[in-house]
Amino acid sequence: MADVLTIKFTGIAGFCKGTEFVVEEGGEATIGRSREASLRIIGPDHLSEPPAEKPFKGHGDKEKHLLTVSGKHVKISFSDAKHIFIEDLSKHGTFLDGKALDGRDQLIGLKKGPIELRLGTNETFRMELIKSPSKAKPKITVKRRDN
Repeated sequence: MADVLTIKFTGIAGFCKGTEFVVEEGGEATIGRSREASLRIIGPDHLSEPPAEKPFKGHGDKEKHLLTVSGKHVKISFSDAKHIFIEDLSKHGTFLDGKALDGRDQLIGLKKGPIELRLGTNETFRMELIKSPSKAKPKITVKRRDN
């Protein structure tokens, strides 16, 4: 049995904090505020606000930070472990481990360990490649008795 690969996104800052999302090998996903996004980031009316001891980064109120996330902010394409691509579709930037992403790029280091993905000024995810055993259905053999 072959292992199953997924990319797991865990929200670590902003309104997405505590949210988990998975992209399976062979799939793709978009993250943003749009209803068409695979993972939709929405404001305080729909998600609980971050705890007071973990304030938002930067200046301004929380809703202004949320507005730095575009409707379709980023696209992830996951063909296989060697072919993972990320594309910035936003106006306010996408950042991988603090470095700005420009256009479309291949994710190289995800096999080595988690990468931090930040959308706009605050919405931040931990991305990690997860390998798990295949959950293939067991083969069932039926033997007939001759009477």
